[in-house]
Amino acid sequence: MVAGILFSVLAFGWVLPAGFSQIPEFFPAPPADHSLIYVLDEPHKLTALPFEKAETPIKPDQVARSTSTSYIELKGPHSGTVLKADQRIFVFTMERPGVHPPFIVLLTLKRDNRRATAILQRGLTGFAISSDQIIRPSVLGLWKNGDEVFMQLRPRASLAPGEYAIIGADLTRVATFRVEGN
Repeated sequence: MVAGILFSVLAFGWVLPAGFSQIPEFFPAPPADHSLIYVLDEPHKLTALPFEKAETPIKPDQVARSTSTSYIELKGPHSGTVLKADQRIFVFTMERPGVHPPFIVLLTLKRDNRRATAILQRGLTGFAISSDQIIRPSVLGLWKNGDEVFMQLRPRASLAPGEYAIIGADLTRVATFRVEGN
């Protein structure tokens, strides 16, 4: 009798958890252009995000003489690209020691421009973004060819309304977007 009830429950799905009935998530194939940052739209098509050039008083290619904070600035109060709060983002990055994937960064508004706080560490080249502005992602590697990895960056929680940037080492290629409220 217990076996009959168990069979009925499993066969008709009366108590199966919701996870078993969900449609599997779609993952795109890597696109041909590895230099762009992409979002996945509704019909499962990858669309490249436009880049903006960031400006900063720091010189990331020089060794910092002291530990200090500065800023990375994008002109204008808003990005021209609007994304949904749970949009899936796809990037190519290198998997090497000392190389990190681009970060999703919450920008602040200062004098009608968007900014992120940059931190320089004495004796090192480059910069770091202030950790309170970095959106903690869930990272999933989808494809690998040598050191190059195609990955999904997805915020762990839906993004709040605001201005965002995807910032890597190249400040001439910063992808920006905004999330609007309901």
